[in-house]
Amino acid sequence: MAASERQRQRQPNDPPLLSERAEAGELPVLPWKGGVDVPTKLGHKYGTVQYLAMWQGLRCEDLNVSLDEEVTLICSKTQMKVTYTAEYAKYANA
Repeated sequence: MAASERQRQRQPNDPPLLSERAEAGELPVLPWKGGVDVPTKLGHKYGTVQYLAMWQGLRCEDLNVSLDEEVTLICSKTQMKVTYTAEYAKYANA
């Protein structure tokens, strides 16, 4: 079954697809560090540039990731701020 057909047949109570959530500005949990399911006490965390690349793909955006610059996004669902970085030491214990 094609993905578009499956999406059309979804029940109203089905959870939104990852792509829909990403398009809405959410930072869903994915295989790489950087997703948010519940906010932390600090209200901020670090994530990987791999997460950022996957998130951009879910949104059908062109890849726009730099290993030299950090990107900060705010999750529309949890209001958590996540900074995506290539510096392992920043997200290693997150």
